[in-house]
Amino acid sequence: MGHRMKVWCGVFTGACCFAFALVMFAGSGSGVTGPLVLPSVAEQAAPTVGQPPSAVSRQGTPPDRYTLTPEKRAQAIAYAHTRYVLYFLGVILALGVYSFLWRSSIALTFRNWARKVSSRHFVQCLIFAPLFFAAVSLMEFPLDYYSGFVLERRYGLSTQYFTSWLGDWGKALGITMVSGVFVIWILYEVIRRSPRRWWFYFWLVSAPLTLGLILIEPVVIDPLFFKFTPLEKTQPVLTARIEVMLHHAGLEIPASRIFEMNASTKTNALNAYVNGIGASKRVVVWDTTLRLMNEDETLLVLGHETGHYVLGHIVKGFVLFELGELAAFGIGFLIVEQITKRLVARTNFEGVGDLASLPILLLVLTMLSFLSTPIYCGLSRYMEHQADQFGLEVAYGVVPDPNAAEAQALQILGEHDLDDPNPGPFIKFWLYTHPPLDERIRFAASYKPWAEGKPLEWVHPK
Repeated sequence: MGHRMKVWCGVFTGACCFAFALVMFAGSGSGVTGPLVLPSVAEQAAPTVGQPPSAVSRQGTPPDRYTLTPEKRAQAIAYAHTRYVLYFLGVILALGVYSFLWRSSIALTFRNWARKVSSRHFVQCLIFAPLFFAAVSLMEFPLDYYSGFVLERRYGLSTQYFTSWLGDWGKALGITMVSGVFVIWILYEVIRRSPRRWWFYFWLVSAPLTLGLILIEPVVIDPLFFKFTPLEKTQPVLTARIEVMLHHAGLEIPASRIFEMNASTKTNALNAYVNGIGASKRVVVWDTTLRLMNEDETLLVLGHETGHYVLGHIVKGFVLFELGELAAFGIGFLIVEQITKRLVARTNFEGVGDLASLPILLLVLTMLSFLSTPIYCGLSRYMEHQADQFGLEVAYGVVPDPNAAEAQALQILGEHDLDDPNPGPFIKFWLYTHPPLDERIRFAASYKPWAEGKPLEWVHPK
């Protein structure tokens, strides 16, 4: 799992104290990353010598399906299948870690230490939360290290040295600890004040917390890992074409909301994404993408991202997430009640309001999160398809051949990110947040309502 997703998962765990779901659509990406668990990764490549990135030209017929050389295909399949296995191992490991912290009484020990320091609840949380999250992270470190560093280096996909990767891992842990202190404090205050309805009241509290995280992520969290520069400063010609494309469709996204990220300092990945909400909403394109694509192809990638922006996918995803979270909290409450009743009778455990109950809560909600993954992925695939369609429509009339540019852009992204050329039905159903790349390229090559005299669905050119 890439550091960006790892940070978000850590922040969400700390902020909501539950692993109900991964972040819905904030920073979901341009769609190059198909599966939920795969970071965008790529092999190093460079534009034509002597030409700026935007001037790279393509020769030959644009693809109408996702194709790879035999060697690259074998490499992509091996990499993707390893990531699938690591995802399921990660779920098993998380469940095992929470179970161990519960059954070994380590959580009880942390709680006792916190009580010895102070009788005040907040101070106890200030002691307990960092100890708990540090223990979880250290036990999960071997898998994080292999999946986030070793595997990427083995395939020549990462530009990070170990010290840099370890620094990012430490930052993610620090963010989790800090956010975890405050939210664990809120959670257990709610539980103690309303032992029967805490799950509902905490859900009410978690909604603004999640919104707050989505709001601050682009301006507080992301800059801890990467540098962001307004695209108009680094690519003024491309930015001007973006504005022409948007104005052509009667849309308005300020140039100040479009950024270039220096991804090449840590990865060879190609990607772009939209995240934030309200004043922090922005479109981000990675410098690696700008380096390998010409202007037309980049415009189609950004057209996809503006689709997320204009169609309000972050807000819609947040609403759907909150509804699912409410269901998970309610179901989790019923399960946790049964578990804790049995424990109180025969251990030093004092009930759900005991800080030592946190691993039980996370154990239950992690399982519910895992079981809900296909629902989230299905909704995400639907929105990503909408964004693909929007990208083609918004580029029509500005890019000479939007279908060819979109298909070529997706082909480049797939090749360099080692996207699985043929994911199985189960993997697609359970893990894919985007339609498989072959489906997307076929759609990109065939969606031409303007050639059939049909109206556009999402964009109405002026």
